[in-house]
Formats: sequence, structure tokens, C-alpha cells
Amino acid sequence: MWVAYSVEENPFAKYSLEQIDALLGLQMDAGNTTIPNFDMEAVSVPASFDGRVTYSSCQKAVRNQESCGSCWAFAAAETLTTNICVLSQASVPVLSPQDLVSCDTTNHACNGGNLNYVWSYILGNGVRSDACVPYTSGGGEDAPCTATCPGGGSNTHYKCPSSAYHYNSDSAIQQAVYTVGAAETGFSVYSDFMSYKSGIYKHQSGDYRGGHAVKIVGWGQQSSTFYWIVQNSWGPDWGEQGFFRIANYEEDDASNFARGGAFGCGSSKKVIV
Repeated sequence: MWVAYSVEENPFAKYSLEQIDALLGLQMDAGNTTIPNFDMEAVSVPASFDGRVTYSSCQKAVRNQESCGSCWAFAAAETLTTNICVLSQASVPVLSPQDLVSCDTTNHACNGGNLNYVWSYILGNGVRSDACVPYTSGGGEDAPCTATCPGGGSNTHYKCPSSAYHYNSDSAIQQAVYTVGAAETGFSVYSDFMSYKSGIYKHQSGDYRGGHAVKIVGWGQQSSTFYWIVQNSWGPDWGEQGFFRIANYEEDDASNFARGGAFGCGSSKKVIV
């Protein structure tokens, strides 16, 4: 079961439908991609796993996309940050969703994006740091792509250490999160999700609002219900300190969580645990 905010404490209670829709932004169509499907020897994973604990040194603060349909960019930049940190075993700066919003012309800035396209862009171009390209599109305005750093600092473009993969099954997503710390996925948002406060979300009522991209960081089991642990981009005061838990699509067909798989960097070597 999940707990909803009361109307008085719900941060979105006074939002118009247009303002709510601006918090989303994932285009759910598959699109064309050259990203390979994950094909790696099976890794034995535990019944529950929390990358926030296992890879604690790679965690960054939960951020807020505000009134821009840039969830696709936030979840991609944050997944890439964690993946590079885990794979390289080195400190990585907070990577910039604004760099993707401004420079990835295969997607549509505050009007939404596609996961296949953004990870293809990351493979070819990488992502600069947030210090280099700070977030300025929170009000819904696009910003031009610049060759230099408007925020100062290094103009380094960070890429996957080896390759990126499409993790096209639940077990592949688990292996990815277990070995590289995070994966980006999408799901269908209904109006009741806007009232989520805590617990394991399953769609109960309300109309469909749009697609949303998020960062998977773990999973668990409560009674007979398998759930994912997920980082959102609506700030640390929303949900479970910026995170939420959600049933998989087999138990919540409406939300379709991770039905289309997930994306992220992966190791080029077979990993046996």
C-alpha cells in the first residue's frame, strides 16, 4: 500500500493541469537507436538491493526539474554520473541536465525527450558538468547550446567508460543497477501519482498525464510485491526524500514501469558474482 499526501500538504494540490504536465516530459515512443541490447552472462543478484547504500560515495543530491519537461535529461545526467563513478571508482562532478536540454537537438528541450535518443547523444558527445553548464530552464525557457562554459570551470565532456546499453528485461535492469549503480527508465504517470507521499505505488485512480523518466537505484520485496527504488527529479521534499517505490509493470499494468527496459553505461566485461 502507498500513502498519499493530504490536500493541505500536497505540493501539487494547487497546480493546474498544464503545470503538472510540465513536470513530466518523456516521449514514450521507442525511436531508432544504435545502442546495443544488454547481452551479458547472468549475474546473481540479491532479493533486495539499494545502490544508495552500496555506492554511497557516488550519490549526489536529489534535484528539481521545476516547470520544464526535462525529466529525460535529469535522469540521464544523474544515471551517467553514478555509472561513471562506480565504473571508474573515481569522483565525478554533478553532470548537467542543462547541457542535454540545450545541446541534444535530437530531443526537444523542455518539450520532452526520448531515452533512445538521449543515450545515443551521450555516447557520441558526452555531458559536461553542472558547474560548466548550470540549470537555467526551470521556468520552461530553452537556453542556447554554447561551446564554452557559461558557468565557468572545465569544459570536459564525460562519457560512459566503455559503452551504453539498453537493458531490455527486468533481470538485465537488476544486473545493471547492481553492477553500475543506476539505470534510466520511464513510466506512465496518472494524476494519483501526483499525491504520492510514501510506500509502494500502484495506480488506483485518475487520468493519464504523460510519460516520465526517472533513475532506478535499487529494488526490494514486500510480502508478495516486488518493487523498484527510484530517484525522481521533483526535489528532496517530495515523496520519500525525493525517492519513491513502485510496483513493476506485471503488477501495475497502467503505470508500465520499466516495461520498455532501461538505459545506462555498462561494463564491457562479463561480471560473475
